[in-house]
Amino acid sequence: MTSFLRKLPLSLTMSMLIVGFLVFLPACTHRKVVQLDSHKVTVSRHGFEKKFQVVEGPSEPRFEYAGISTDGKGLKVSIEGDKITINGVNGKLRVGDSVLISDDGVAVNSLDYGESEKYLRANNSATEVSVRN
Repeated sequence: MTSFLRKLPLSLTMSMLIVGFLVFLPACTHRKVVQLDSHKVTVSRHGFEKKFQVVEGPSEPRFEYAGISTDGKGLKVSIEGDKITINGVNGKLRVGDSVLISDDGVAVNSLDYGESEKYLRANNSATEVSVRN
């Protein structure tokens, strides 16, 4: 086999290698979709999945995800009703929002990741009342 590869031109060998990566790389992606009340949650990540479950609570179901990507970044997401927690940071969804959990982070609807963070924080701060002593 190695003598066969040595006889091939370098460009052909590299082309075969790139095509192999393109074919097998998407096979490593975990893609799961969950409907949680009015929210559609899509998880599309490489790496290891520690927790992926929907727990039926007394009032509303709760979605929990925990995973580690191939570069070592951990991500924990919990959604209960319209409340979302991402790595300990609270936010709030609106009715009908879709959530994408990917290697880059968490995106809401068709917003990019930075705009999604602003969106979740703005929704959360609009409904909370803080009391300071």
